[in-house]
Amino acid sequence: MKRISILLFIMFIGLLATACNKKEQVVSNGEKINTSSMEHKHCTRSASGGTGITTELTYEIYYTGDKLNILESTEKVIANKEEDLDKYQEAYEKINDYYKNLEYYDTEVIRGDTSVTRNATINYDKININKLLEIEGEEDNIIENGEAKVEKWLSLAKKFGTKCELVKE
Repeated sequence: MKRISILLFIMFIGLLATACNKKEQVVSNGEKINTSSMEHKHCTRSASGGTGITTELTYEIYYTGDKLNILESTEKVIANKEEDLDKYQEAYEKINDYYKNLEYYDTEVIRGDTSVTRNATINYDKININKLLEIEGEEDNIIENGEAKVEKWLSLAKKFGTKCELVKE
C-alpha cells in the first residue's frame, strides 16, 4: 500500500511538473504554432438550437497587441433526434465548403451518437486575407488594413453574447 501511494505521488508530481513547463501550441495547416508569447482568451457563448437541442460554443483567441493571430472555435450541437443532427451536420459541411481551398483555415465536422461538432482554426498571421474577404465580405468583418483586430472580434462576439476571460499561463 505504501509503495502504491509513493508511486502515485511521484506520478502526480511528474504530471504537475510537465504541465507547468509545457508550452502552448496550436496546429494550423499541419504546422505547430508556438503561442506562448501571445495573450490568450477563452470565450464561451450560449445559443438556442431549438427544442431538444443544446449547444456548447467555445472560442480560444490568441493575440499580440491589437492583432488577432489565431482563432480556434468549437461549436457543438447536442440533440436526441437524428434528423436534427443531420441538419446541423449538413449546415456545417456547407459552411466548410466555402473555406476548403483556403490555406490556414482548417475545419472539421465530427459526428457523434448525440452530437455534431465543428472545429475551426484560423491562422490570421498566414491566411490570405484577400481570399478570406472574398468569401466573407468586408462588411461587419474584423479585418482592418489587412489585419484581423482583436477588439473588432471581441466587439462582434459580444453582440452575440460571448463572454471572454484572460487565460493565465
